[in-house]
Amino acid sequence: MGDHKRLFVEKHITNRKLKALIKEEKNERILQRLIFINTLYMNDDAEYASRLVGVSKVTGYKWLKVWNKQGYKGLKPNFGGGRPSKLTKEQKKELKRILKTKKNWLTREVMGLIKREFNVSYSYRQVIRILKGFRMHYSKPYPNDYRRPENAEEILKERLDKGIENAGDDFILGFVDEAHPQTTDNKQRVWSFEKPKIIKNTTKLKANTFGFYPVNGNPVLDFKENSRKESICGFLREIRRKNPEKTIVIPLDNFPSHKAGKVRRCAESLDIILVFLPPYSPDLNPIEQIWRCIRKKLSRIFIESQWTFTETIRATFYLLSKKLSFMYKWLEIFMPNLLK
Repeated sequence: MGDHKRLFVEKHITNRKLKALIKEEKNERILQRLIFINTLYMNDDAEYASRLVGVSKVTGYKWLKVWNKQGYKGLKPNFGGGRPSKLTKEQKKELKRILKTKKNWLTREVMGLIKREFNVSYSYRQVIRILKGFRMHYSKPYPNDYRRPENAEEILKERLDKGIENAGDDFILGFVDEAHPQTTDNKQRVWSFEKPKIIKNTTKLKANTFGFYPVNGNPVLDFKENSRKESICGFLREIRRKNPEKTIVIPLDNFPSHKAGKVRRCAESLDIILVFLPPYSPDLNPIEQIWRCIRKKLSRIFIESQWTFTETIRATFYLLSKKLSFMYKWLEIFMPNLLK
């Protein structure tokens, strides 16, 4: 204690300059330390100054020592402590490069990779921290059909370019697909202390649903008895009725009815250009995300009748179709000019 009391504050700067620093300081931690030093300027008692700013006397004496040694610079918090990383910066760069050579990794695979390539052992948790630091994603992989072309995006870009070239400078772009929501869908996951249960109408209700999700037009939803070519043509006419002007470009999947000659002729007569997705590539149609959200919505509620069922689908679709978020990634890849 006696040694501490023999410490006197070094007046590296004038009282006026110190008060100016306090007035200008934005960092709360440094401000607290400056007030501590200012108190020492007026009353050379470190224990009193420590109590005044609400820190222990040990902390106060620590601040006093760094001020005496370094002045204002010494008051800046140093968060660079802790044990040094086992991998150097260069090794982490090399690790990141290796990880980019493969799409998907298991955490334990990365642990083995680090041990094999750099002879360094990390815990499971520390490997996760490193991968998060690389801004890698940790999520359930989206299942892609093995028959999906490796260059599916390039194929779609080429088909889109051709379709848009025929459409001219001013056109409506929108996505079409059919879905078959059912009351038996169960997409909801919940936390519960007991086995989770939900009261539902176990009568199986379903609806053959057609949707048009546009980037720059009016959305359309309709229910059809089936998905035959006559129903497809009827839905195309409904899209045209709700969007009476401009050529319409529609990416859609390769369902046989979509590619029927009757449907192609109907689309041509309505000035609608059909752009078919590469085979087995439903992930390239953003409307799939809207169907997923609708199924999740239906799984949460008690539905008493077919009317309630279809009207819930209708209301949810029109609400969600106002959002561009479901198609934003698609537009970034295929048509970034529409985001301007």
